Amino acid sequence: MADVVKFQAEPRDTRKNVGTGSRVARRLRARGLIPGVIYGHKLAVTPITLSRDVVSRMIKSPGHLADLEIGPATETVLIRDVQWDHLGKDVIHVDFARVSAEELIETEVALDVRGTPAGATEGGSLEVLVRSLSVNCQAGAIPESIKVDVSHLKVDEGIHVRDLTLPTGVTVNADDDLLLMHVVTRSPEEETTAAPDGTTQPEVIKAERKEKDKE
Repeated sequence: MADVVKFQAEPRDTRKNVGTGSRVARRLRARGLIPGVIYGHKLAVTPITLSRDVVSRMIKSPGHLADLEIGPATETVLIRDVQWDHLGKDVIHVDFARVSAEELIETEVALDVRGTPAGATEGGSLEVLVRSLSVNCQAGAIPESIKVDVSHLKVDEGIHVRDLTLPTGVTVNADDDLLLMHVVTRSPEEETTAAPDGTTQPEVIKAERKEKDKE
């Protein structure tokens, strides 16, 4: 299970934030701060600010569960929505939901792929189609990841949701037949465009195709 990490946040007095939401957000970001709100459990919505570094670490932490220390109070929260700027580069606002350790919640958990497929010796390579899954579990028991052993996979074999070994109390919000990853063989064309490190080079756009695109 993922550890609950602790971060500092500051209460935000909305009466001092005169102007539109976007203008307020820009002023806060200029000071290295990100606005957010905490809601849920039939309590009043709490406006807060967090440092840009704290928001970045929370987004990257497994399960997105954290204890926010706001003055003398501590709120256990789960990230529910992250708003980005129009370039998708900078966070401009974060919504947090109040949770308790025993509360059943829905969250996203990454798949941790382990091992080298047996089919690699036959010229196969692993193609990962799904990298994370939506799961239901207690807020205090969010797994850091779902481990997936692929070492037994031969060419044309794959792993579906039904093949996963899930931690106790965790269920997946996906069809059992959903294919998560499989071992495939490359076509001759793909082999010729593969780089020495095994990655595929981007397609070269020919001059005649550029002309068509312009039309």
